[in-house]
Amino acid sequence: MLAVVAAVIPYPAAARTFQELIGEQTILAPVGEAFADTIGQALPIAAASAGVTFTFDKETHAFERATDIFGQLYLERPRTIGRGRWNVHLDYAWIKIDDVGGQDLDDLADNGPPILDPPSGALFTLPRFDMSLQVDQITTSVTYGITDDLDVNLAVPILASTFEIDAVARVVGSPRTQVDRQRSSKTGVGDLRLRAKYRLLRRGWGELGTGLTLRFPTGNEENFQGSGSFQVGPALYAATREYSVHPAVRLQGYANLGLDFATADVGRSDGRYGIGVDCAIAERLTLAAAFVAREPFQGIADAGAFDVVRVDPQTGRRVVAPVLGLSTGRASAYDLSFGGRVALWRGTVFGFANVLVQLNEGGLRTNAIPVVGLEAAF
Repeated sequence: MLAVVAAVIPYPAAARTFQELIGEQTILAPVGEAFADTIGQALPIAAASAGVTFTFDKETHAFERATDIFGQLYLERPRTIGRGRWNVHLDYAWIKIDDVGGQDLDDLADNGPPILDPPSGALFTLPRFDMSLQVDQITTSVTYGITDDLDVNLAVPILASTFEIDAVARVVGSPRTQVDRQRSSKTGVGDLRLRAKYRLLRRGWGELGTGLTLRFPTGNEENFQGSGSFQVGPALYAATREYSVHPAVRLQGYANLGLDFATADVGRSDGRYGIGVDCAIAERLTLAAAFVAREPFQGIADAGAFDVVRVDPQTGRRVVAPVLGLSTGRASAYDLSFGGRVALWRGTVFGFANVLVQLNEGGLRTNAIPVVGLEAAF
């Protein structure tokens, strides 16, 4: 029984990271590795596009703030901020990983057939193996206009993560049950992003731009705060022209198409796309809604990675099935983003609020993610 407990229940003396808490070099080690590979990669971060832009007036030879306020938070826009202009953006997001493969993360169990522990030959079940991960993410983003059509952006997220495990192991044929609870908190820098955007076209029908994101693996992958690999992300951004539906109300549509290419392991790359619309009310408020999607190239782990040998205690027949009923399959992520921006002070300081709501299950998914923040353009 002690051998089974040692193989299944993590102990704080050996657990230094979240991945190890799940079970480094145990029957649950592949689950910890899959979480480390997946969670940091999927943490959302706001787009680099500034909430306000400037245009150069040839008659006055001065830059003037555009009369629109952009509301999109997770979609990039082709329009650039303007030569020599700065935008500083600070936001806070609350993220809770809630679902894995359609199962509640805080309601996991494996009650049979009993799992065979290879070292000891004992049979055991996991009546409970609940997990909880909450992340407080603060992101600082700075955008600078190099030319009228070229922006560069640097985004640095800081993450405070809390991970908990509430586990119960029960050996078949024994009256004893081992209960263990673990809690660990980690604070660190997430993956740094260096982003560039270039406006290709501006016509009567709208605008078209291209972008490139370099994602540096500065976050700790084993604490679920980073992707663990350098990534290159080319993308295309499109916007329609503005449509006036009322003297004080204007609409504009957007579309994004991009790729997050993991240089060390192509299989960990993602395709990303989204469409959205802004509704500008007067010159002070913009509401926004968008559909955003992520298409992983592969599942959260290799096929069969979670499989364990099980034994029917009555017949002795052996079968293979995934631990905790977890699936390794590829799972698309579809989300709805809605929120808005409002001018707070002299056309320079803006506030924004947004919520990202998951539309489907599969893979590792989150609760609704609220985001609030401030930005200043000058």
